[in-house]
Amino acid sequence: MSPSKPIYFGPPPNVREEQWFRTHDALYAADVHRFRGRGISGTSHEGVDSIVASGGYAGDEDLGDVIIYTAQGGKPDEGGHLTEDQSLSGVNEGMLINYREGLPIRYVRGLGIRRGKATEGYVYRGLYLVEDYWNVRTERGHLMWQFRLAKSSAGERWDAAEVSDTPADDQAALARQVAAARYVSTQRLVRNTQEARAIKALYDNTCQMCRVPVVVDINGARYSEGAHIHALGRPHDGRDVRSNILCLCPNCHVLFDNGARLITDDLKVIDTLNRQVLGDLYVEREHQIDTACLGQHRSRWADRSESL
Repeated sequence: MSPSKPIYFGPPPNVREEQWFRTHDALYAADVHRFRGRGISGTSHEGVDSIVASGGYAGDEDLGDVIIYTAQGGKPDEGGHLTEDQSLSGVNEGMLINYREGLPIRYVRGLGIRRGKATEGYVYRGLYLVEDYWNVRTERGHLMWQFRLAKSSAGERWDAAEVSDTPADDQAALARQVAAARYVSTQRLVRNTQEARAIKALYDNTCQMCRVPVVVDINGARYSEGAHIHALGRPHDGRDVRSNILCLCPNCHVLFDNGARLITDDLKVIDTLNRQVLGDLYVEREHQIDTACLGQHRSRWADRSESL
């Protein structure tokens, strides 16, 4: 296998979206993908800069602007079903850097997939952001990690020259600076819907988990976020209703969205990293929380919730 090229984030130079390539070698030559014959490019400490999807996992979904991408590993069989647990290590851990820092991924789709191989070439689909991640138990009982990739907005653009003219040793650091300037990490995407605003007003913008108000001005104004328990959008398809929304501070919201906080059906808040019960979720009488939504959220973190 040929050595990889230096990592960089952003669009490939002189390549348009939907451009077709015959082989992995052609992707490598055009600087679309940094490896020949490998489906994912990245490291655990730098992030992932490109993916070539060739239908190797049964859990993958291509919805156009949204991709459900299964992590590497698990020794999939010929049908793409896992035969052992996956873990968030190696390049899978690198996907979390993309999620937390808003780094884009060049996404390539294989065509004419047969037994995990692209027989009709490859199409460069553009830049995607890691919008969400979770794990579940498959029907065969194996732990599977998945990521939701969303197409980057057309109004946001990268200038590859900003990175390509920089010495190779400094490219990764500069790429992160460009990413920070041009992308707001989707981890901090806050959907301030009418229903969310109603729940925040009910709690006077005070977190239901930690009960610590976030005061943002000298007049005592508070800031909170509406957190959907059963996540919206594919593949989760939660509803924007009050029984599916919590009022949380930014810290607790991020912990909840990353599975570091789970809630039991009897409304106990669990610190899953230390396996401790932190206390009861505060709930107003008129706020009826749907326990099915709590169960769905726990199911997204099977490795942490199975003993609850």
